[in-house]
Formats: sequence, C-alpha cells, structure tokens
Amino acid sequence: MNTPIKVLLIEDNPGDVRLIATLLADKGGLVFDFELQCADTLAAGVERLRAGGVDVVLLDLGLPESRGLDTVQRLCAHAQRMPTLVVLSGLDDEDVAVQALQSGAQDYLVKGRVDSTQLVRSIRYAMGRHLAEAALTRELERTRELAAERANLRQAEGESERLRRLVDEREQILRERGELLELLAHEVRQPLNNASAALQNASAAILGSSELMRPEIRTSLERAQHVLDHVMGTLNNTLAAATLLAVGERGTLAETDLDTLIGLVVRDIGVDERTRVTVELCSELRTAQLQPMMSLALCNLLVNALANSPSDSPVRLRVSDSENPPSLCFEVIDVGSGIAPSLQPTVFNKGTRGQNARAGTGAGLGLYIVRRVVELHRGRIELVPNAPRGTIVRICIPQGVEA
Repeated sequence: MNTPIKVLLIEDNPGDVRLIATLLADKGGLVFDFELQCADTLAAGVERLRAGGVDVVLLDLGLPESRGLDTVQRLCAHAQRMPTLVVLSGLDDEDVAVQALQSGAQDYLVKGRVDSTQLVRSIRYAMGRHLAEAALTRELERTRELAAERANLRQAEGESERLRRLVDEREQILRERGELLELLAHEVRQPLNNASAALQNASAAILGSSELMRPEIRTSLERAQHVLDHVMGTLNNTLAAATLLAVGERGTLAETDLDTLIGLVVRDIGVDERTRVTVELCSELRTAQLQPMMSLALCNLLVNALANSPSDSPVRLRVSDSENPPSLCFEVIDVGSGIAPSLQPTVFNKGTRGQNARAGTGAGLGLYIVRRVVELHRGRIELVPNAPRGTIVRICIPQGVEA
C-alpha cells in the first residue's frame, strides 16, 4: 500500500474546499493516495506547517488577511521548512503565474479549470521539481565546501606529496561537478518552467472551449509533455552522474526484489512508449544484491533502445541467470539499425551520442551512467548483434561472490 501524500489546503471558501477534496479523492484514475488537511487562514496554515508532516501545500491567493503574491511571500517567510507549494488562483494570468513561481511556488493552477487528473499530476510534478531544486542546493553547498577545503589545503605550508595529490583529485571533482551543476542551472530549471506554462496554457484552452478537442490542441499538449519527460530525464541522469562521482569504487548493495525493480523501470518509461516494452523474467532468483541506481541504468537502456528502433517495433527486457561466476543478467533487445562499429568503443563514454540523436538533444549521460553502475557492481557489459537486425545490450552482475 502506498504511503499517503499529506496535503495541506489553505483555503477560506468552503465550496472550493469541498471541490479540492472531491478531486483528490477521485485521483484522476492514478495510483496515488492523499491525506487532506485544511486551514481557512494563513496564520492557521503557518501553525500547521510548523507542526511538520506536510508534503504539499495548496495555497489560495485570495485569503482575507493576505491577497495576491503577498500570500506566497508571507507563507514562505513564516514557514520554518517550506514543503512543495502549489498556488490556486482565480486569475488566468500568465504574468501572475510566473511571479508565483519566482516567489517560491512549484506550480500554478487556475480554479475552475482543474480536473482530478490535472490536479494529481500537478502535485506529482511539483513534488518532483521541489526535490530537484533541493538536490541542486545540496550539490552547490557541497561544491562550496570542496572549494573552501581546496583553498585551505593550498594555504598550508610545507604540504606533503599526499596532500598535493588530494588537492589535484579534489580539483578534478570540482571541475566535473561544476560542469554538471551548470547543466542543471541552464538546461533544466528554465525548461521546466517553460514546459509547465505550456501545459497550463494548453489545458486551459481545452477546458475553456465548448468545441471538441481539436487535433492541433492535443498535439500541443503532447509536445509539452514530451518536453517535460525529456527534461526530467536529463535531470535524473545529471544528478545520478554527480552522485556516481562521489561514490568511489563500490557503493552500498541492497537486497532488491526483482519484480518490484522491473515494475519501477517500466513505469518510468513514457506512457506512449511503455506498451512497446515486453519483459521476460527467466531468472530463478526473486531477489538480488543490487545498487539503488540499477533501476535508472535499466531505464536508460530501454529508452535508448526505444529511440533507436522503429516506432512500431517491440523492445524486450530479459532477466536470466548465468554461471562462472554466478550472475544475474539483464538483456535489452531491439530490432533497430544497430550500433555503428566506429561508435562501439566509445558508446558508453560520457558525452557520446548516437547517429540517430537529434542536434541539441540529450547530454550523452544515459549510457555513461549504465557503464558506471555496472562498474560499481564489478559486473560486465557486452554489445551483441541481434541477427538479422538490431542489438542486444547484456549486463551481468555477480551474485554471492565477494569482490
């Protein structure tokens, strides 16, 4: 059973309170549970926030004691730890929406134009963005700490050879972290805002029209969703790469249920592509010793195979056992055009992008993360032709063997 998402609704209109409660109860057909608490004044909402245990705040901009964006600013100023914030307003004004996001909100919804599915997806998106911003802040703080440590080491008199090597290693870490964080700042945060605004505008156009949904509107909405999916994928891979830089030679393994792992991997694939994925679970194991980032590595392999094979063709994920040494093997099998021989030696390097990649898309991190995750497991990775057409990417992870 899913842990309920605890939602605090700060709203003084009883009718709107009943409407939001109904929309959350319906859940838009999505698998989420919500625990709703209500406050009818800003002061009551702040007190409830200080008590803790709130995941998401739904805030009305039209409260009696505070109007407009001042409401957002006052709430953020008085809350000791601000959770995810979604603003509710009767104003369909793009300027107000942008100012609300700049003031600390993660999303902006117009009252009367929100159905159950849109509300639930907005909460999920806002929570993801809030977590991404928190991760970025932690990485920036860590970078500053490393920079300060480097400065202190350089100022030390008569530092030994060991300390000089440490400085060089830390400088390399700083350079790589700086590159990744720059990518986050310039290629993720602003596109997330743009994609959110595009979705809001398209949804408002659909819900505000008396006509049937027109194909061009549906296309615009789908395009905006694809932008969000692409940006969130870049965010996940960039944060994972930054984490892998600090893990060292071997991270922590955990007993992992294979059915749960495969389910999470498939659910992370876009809805329009998910039906192309077939799973063949041939292993006798029910659990395995794996790194938490194995799910992202498998998802990256599937996304790469889907992108580089015909849009109507299946992509298979096969899980099986191997001996000498005892290993768990994952194979991603497609019927695409295959990987060019000239690209195979570097296909798992950072920055490498395939011949089918569009200009300006992706950061070349997906298959690099696959390689690093396999290395952390002391495993091996192979590229095998899938005769007569396509590629098999096989990764084998040792089980029950001390590295």
